[in-house]
Amino acid sequence: MTDAQAADPRALNALLVEDSRLDVELLRVQLERAYPNVELLVLRDEAAFCEALAGRSFDVILSDYELPGFTGADLLDYRNAHAPDTPFIFVSGVIGDDNAVELLKRGATDYVSKSRLARLAPVLRRALREADDRRGRVEAERQLRHADVTFAKVVDSLRDYAVILLDDGGRIRFWNRAARDVFGHEASEVLGRSAALLFPPEDGPAEALRAELQHAREHGKAGDNRWLVARDGRRLWAEGVLTALEDDRGVRSGFCKLVHDRTEGYLAEQALRAAKEEADRANRAKDRFLAVLSHELRTPLAPITTAVHVLEKAAKVDERHRDLLPMIRRNVALEARLIDDLLDLTAISAGKVSLHAARVDMHQLARAVVEMVGETLAQKAIAFEMRLEAPAPHVEADQARMQQVLWNIIRNAIKFTPPGGRVLLRTWCEDGQFALSCTDSGIGIAPEALPRIFQPFEQADAEVSSRYGGLGLGLAIAQGLMHQHGGRIHAGSDGRGSGATFTITLPLANAAAADAEAPERESAAGAAASKRLLLVEDNEDAATVLALCLQEYGYVVHHVSTCADALATARASSFDAVLTDLGLPDGSGIEVGKALSRDLPVVALSGYGSEQDLARSAQAGFAAHLVKPADPAQVHATLTQVLARPADSA
Repeated sequence: MTDAQAADPRALNALLVEDSRLDVELLRVQLERAYPNVELLVLRDEAAFCEALAGRSFDVILSDYELPGFTGADLLDYRNAHAPDTPFIFVSGVIGDDNAVELLKRGATDYVSKSRLARLAPVLRRALREADDRRGRVEAERQLRHADVTFAKVVDSLRDYAVILLDDGGRIRFWNRAARDVFGHEASEVLGRSAALLFPPEDGPAEALRAELQHAREHGKAGDNRWLVARDGRRLWAEGVLTALEDDRGVRSGFCKLVHDRTEGYLAEQALRAAKEEADRANRAKDRFLAVLSHELRTPLAPITTAVHVLEKAAKVDERHRDLLPMIRRNVALEARLIDDLLDLTAISAGKVSLHAARVDMHQLARAVVEMVGETLAQKAIAFEMRLEAPAPHVEADQARMQQVLWNIIRNAIKFTPPGGRVLLRTWCEDGQFALSCTDSGIGIAPEALPRIFQPFEQADAEVSSRYGGLGLGLAIAQGLMHQHGGRIHAGSDGRGSGATFTITLPLANAAAADAEAPERESAAGAAASKRLLLVEDNEDAATVLALCLQEYGYVVHHVSTCADALATARASSFDAVLTDLGLPDGSGIEVGKALSRDLPVVALSGYGSEQDLARSAQAGFAAHLVKPADPAQVHATLTQVLARPADSA
């Protein structure tokens, strides 16, 4: 079947003006063959045509040229005036070529000779297709106009975002209301002008605009976060983007510049950033001050501690004064503990405490702490009972820090328990947790004081503070350390005079896990005998008494007071170990450790004892780090452990 013969299933609504009944039937046959669903209205006079066209719409108009009392040209004129989009096809046997051309010029769609009606179907299809295309274009143009109007309304209603359209050369061709509010220019003042007027003079406006447009051409868009200038010269911080635009053929057609005035927020952020930097600087200065302060406070305590140790072993003291030396030692230790508490609280609050987890036997640790406070228990005649009933006492924890927690809890119980009182230390396991409680028969805690008992510098009340002293830091530190271990600490009391109970809980260690570290080698008696030790200490008092103590343990001690002397002496003579302060007159003991730790073990003995200080000495190769004032027995124990290690692990 040819194109002319193919049937179109669409419903066709056609108007035919024809006075010949035979021609009407012939045309009907042709129409129904091409459009089986055709609806054909046949008219014979001009008035009926005008009435029909005014009352309804048609897909196509077919008309003879010569009609009784009027012509098809008259109908064409009426169509042009009232339904210009409806195709008008002349079907005539008398129309000449000249008339046909004239009618086409006047708006006719086409013409078909009655002697060649087979042409009607293709002519009709083409006419209908062109009409559909024309209507599609008109609708598209209408929608585009509507979209343009909608876009203009939406863009113009944006309150905080300036929308500026530029041509390819950067000249402004659209300026919304927000752009006027942000920059102060009316649209009439800027349309057609270069957008360089928005850039401050110091940026080279023309060059700055050129660079921004070029970046958008190459990458599709350019960030627009920069200082721009308003009409009155005011600088504003603009955040936005410049986007390259293309038409439907992919040809570059200009740019869209979207700008948001973020001046207030940007200045606030700058001020906040500056304040943070200043706070960080002040915090670093504070940390440094605390480190230096602790060093200066600990340094004079070191010779006192060592001297007391020597006197307790060697001096003959009158019976009446025999308690004075232990009293001095206890108070020096208390002073050192206060310094440590201040530094620990600062480190915990800043989250700077590094934990070195290992498998810890809490029963063994508890016994060690109780032994440390044994002298105080004896003096106050306190009945101390231990019920270590936990079947699995091992936890994963930093042993030194966990000892600090137990020390604070047990010392607190003893401190607030009157002479002749009782303290019970008990352990158990429950729901995969190790639990330890310390219950005393002391002054107790008022209910209103319980919520703040773990806050720094807080004590139960003014009476407790004035009577018992202290800074109120121990429990705050204990709570911070427990949280860092993933555990908890809880305080309970039935009120004043009813004693108090402090309970800690920690996850149990994996029963199958082995200790991460090899067991310490036990040192043989007299391991320090004839060991040559280089002591680097600028405080003469501390060096003198410490050398005396170490010599009693069997060390051969050689003392120097500067970094330079330490390095020169170590290179000139042979030593088994180095014990050095960190704060030295001509530099830091860290340099001594870096220079010597590859050849022999180096141990730090310093008033600098923060987490950062310990980390620095470890990184420098130190075998251990002791904090002043260190008991001579502790110094000896540390040196013994260090000297017992294999040479390749020192």
